[in-house]
Amino acid sequence: MFKTFLSRKFFSLLLSSSISILVISVLALSDSVIAGVMLGEDAVMAICLVVPAYSLAGFGACVVALGIPILYNRAMGEFNKEKADRCFAFGLFMAVVMGLILYTVFMLFGDAYLRFYEPSTSVFNAAKDYFFWYKYTILLLPIMTLMDEMVLADGDETLSMVSGIVQIVGNIVCSIVLAKFVGVEGIGFGSFFGTVAAVLVTFAHFLRKGNSLKFGFFFSFKWLVDVVKYSAIDAGTYLFLACFTAAMNRFITFAYGPEMLVLGAVILFVKEIQIVFDGVGEAFTPLMNIYLGEESYDAVKKCYNLSLKTAVVEGLALTLLMIFVAPFIVELYDISDPAVYSYAVLGARIEVFGLVFLSLLYLLSSYYLLIDKIKLGFVMSALRDVLVVTPVCVVLGYFFGIYGMFAGVAIGPALTYVITVLYIRFRYGKDNYPLLLSEKLKGFKHKFYEFKLNPESIVGTQHQVEKFLVENNIEQKTISKAKLLIEDLYMLIYEKNGVDKAVYAECTVIIRETDVQIITKDDGVLFDLSSEDVIAGSIIEFMVSGYMEKLKENKKYLTTMSYNRNTFRIKYEG
Repeated sequence: MFKTFLSRKFFSLLLSSSISILVISVLALSDSVIAGVMLGEDAVMAICLVVPAYSLAGFGACVVALGIPILYNRAMGEFNKEKADRCFAFGLFMAVVMGLILYTVFMLFGDAYLRFYEPSTSVFNAAKDYFFWYKYTILLLPIMTLMDEMVLADGDETLSMVSGIVQIVGNIVCSIVLAKFVGVEGIGFGSFFGTVAAVLVTFAHFLRKGNSLKFGFFFSFKWLVDVVKYSAIDAGTYLFLACFTAAMNRFITFAYGPEMLVLGAVILFVKEIQIVFDGVGEAFTPLMNIYLGEESYDAVKKCYNLSLKTAVVEGLALTLLMIFVAPFIVELYDISDPAVYSYAVLGARIEVFGLVFLSLLYLLSSYYLLIDKIKLGFVMSALRDVLVVTPVCVVLGYFFGIYGMFAGVAIGPALTYVITVLYIRFRYGKDNYPLLLSEKLKGFKHKFYEFKLNPESIVGTQHQVEKFLVENNIEQKTISKAKLLIEDLYMLIYEKNGVDKAVYAECTVIIRETDVQIITKDDGVLFDLSSEDVIAGSIIEFMVSGYMEKLKENKKYLTTMSYNRNTFRIKYEG
């Protein structure tokens, strides 16, 4: 399954990014489940009231954090390390500022927010107790989000995954222990404890050899606009989810009575779980940014097709899983009324039929963000999460009852997907859907190669590059230099890693006006191929070192996402 450099890196990122993206959702869901098992329905409804506020805080955290790795990887893709360092420094400063703003807002207006739902006295008091420690969780949320995203963007997917697991496990264990003694307030403290532990874990990345993140201070209003712009789509997910949850809680109490508010928790469970689909976008974002920065559009296509297949499989798998486990999920909420229990189980099974469409919509919106179709991606997210699904749920719920409301959760994404595809095909042309790259590809000549390193594959790639350059009438001297460079570079990488180690590599060849650009990547031992100061320990090292001296300024090396990455330019002589 993991047969190329791209696929190996993508699936490695997918696991850690899916766990990371689920942390915010799992925190709220695990709290509801623990409350249901240990404290009863009032505690579940209390947490259900706080969840929209947490989603809103998630929006605030993401709006200053999610754009940072996009800009960081784009700068790295352009081999601009100084700009990348400023980007990270700016992100740290804004994360601290946003945390203080969110904490202050909820300190001042938390009680007024809870009263908006007109809960019973017992539910209000429980929500207030739970919210006390959640304010401190919200204070740390921006810095946690930023560090998790940046650790992932820097190629340390293992630590990112460990951080997410530590946060979830720390929250659950602490919540279970404290709930026995201090009730719902203990569950709130568990979330705070897990967040603190996760932040501390992410900072271990700075001790790693391949770390490229550097502390500093930088602020710019222009950068703030850019970061918010690139954060808008994914951050908007949390804002729209907060709006949808608040609207559905209000509709349920209005249409079916306060005693049915627990159904909101069931709807919320599936809506929160859908955020796992953003893990695909999180996984391909650093890779896509590098490829887009390099103008390696064949690699962009391969990365998107791999992501598309993954998105469909994820959607189908989660649909089948949720149909099977629906009764077990509902039981966790400790619903005592048999009629309400029946509504909840069948309703949960109905609403999951829209998950495949949700997965595809997440993929499209994540991609359009990266190619600067930000308005398109933002509108897609708004349609997906609130503008279509909310009125559909309300209308069907009003005319067809509770099951109609659950059906709306499934129909909304399908309707949004149809609207989106038709609009993009009409607006940009059906042949340009979905990547919208036709303008960039006009007259642009390049090839992308991927292979497992061994002498045969290296020679095979060398011949393919030669054929491509000959077909485009490149002078023979330049072709000979390109062939020699490719053979010697990859043979040196093969030699450095040893025959027994599997090393996967990529090569992008771009024909430009004044030169042929060759970009190499490999996941072997970190080694600067472009250095002229390498002590020659073999004939190949001697040849590469001499060649690097001749290239002078037409070469660059940059460790990117913890792998080797080089660019070389061979000037035309004719």
